[in-house]
Amino acid sequence: MLRLFVFLLVLVGSPALAKPLVVILAEPRGTETTDLIAPYAVLAQSGAVEVTILAPSLGPVRLMPGQAWIRPQTTYAALKREPDVVIVPFMMPAYDPARNAWLRERARRGTRIVSICAGAETLARAGLLDGREATTHWYELKRLAKAYPDVRWRRDRRWIVDGGVTTTAGVTASIPASLALLRDLAGEAVMRETAARLNVPLPAQAHDGAAFRVGKDAAMTGLAGWANAWRAEKVAVRISDGFDDLAFATALDAWSRTNRSEAFSSQGAVSRHGLTVIAPERLPHAARTVEARNGDPTTALNEIAAAYGKATARYVALTLEHPYWLRQD
Repeated sequence: MLRLFVFLLVLVGSPALAKPLVVILAEPRGTETTDLIAPYAVLAQSGAVEVTILAPSLGPVRLMPGQAWIRPQTTYAALKREPDVVIVPFMMPAYDPARNAWLRERARRGTRIVSICAGAETLARAGLLDGREATTHWYELKRLAKAYPDVRWRRDRRWIVDGGVTTTAGVTASIPASLALLRDLAGEAVMRETAARLNVPLPAQAHDGAAFRVGKDAAMTGLAGWANAWRAEKVAVRISDGFDDLAFATALDAWSRTNRSEAFSSQGAVSRHGLTVIAPERLPHAARTVEARNGDPTTALNEIAAAYGKATARYVALTLEHPYWLRQD
């Protein structure tokens, strides 16, 4: 009986039975809000994956755009086991020699590497995209194609898997790409259930990236916003303990891209999945308060359209590379 107990104890504690470990990198000087939080929220919501936010230290990480800071959950030095997946958001600066060396070593060991949006530049600088197909934010494609000609850049997919490396299109592609990653890690049923609980669409890979471009209307909307940026509204995104991580990220990100407003977190709080938003030292005076209703960016875009007009909502969708931009109504 004792031998059976010991056998079961060893079996239960076996690394082979552990949930897949996904680490999401964060840079204290600036990390894109949705790039970071969307994969965290999707994977944590599933319950099938262990996911943690990794930074050089446990000091605050600035989310951009907007005014909010989060607390990372572990450090490179404290990471206890080799991750199965590393997710690389857009970070400022995009280049860090120590981080690139760490990524190359993870790739050498067989870890799957996933970049979100312009995080593809970090992978390209590390040499992890050479000879591969890849994508990134539509606005960065021309520049990166010139800088990294050994990469076969594409515009027709929201995410691309090439061997052990995945890249995504702009910002909001992080949600479907994270669901697709979850499907790979935990299966179709878990992915579908997670999408339903988050109230977001099932992932669709096809994409018309060429349709995202700065035309006359978008340029005029952007310029009008920039001209009045000095008097932009301060928008508080209301949160409290147990808040919806993904809904918070989409609201903070979208309202901070209008060029007519800048969003901030209403207070410090801990999300339903353990994400800690740090209370600002000094809260701005809010001209408007919005609720983080759900994780589908369309909700925030519709609210922005009601506040500032459809042209502004479409402009925000353009910067987020969200299909709302393609709407003609």
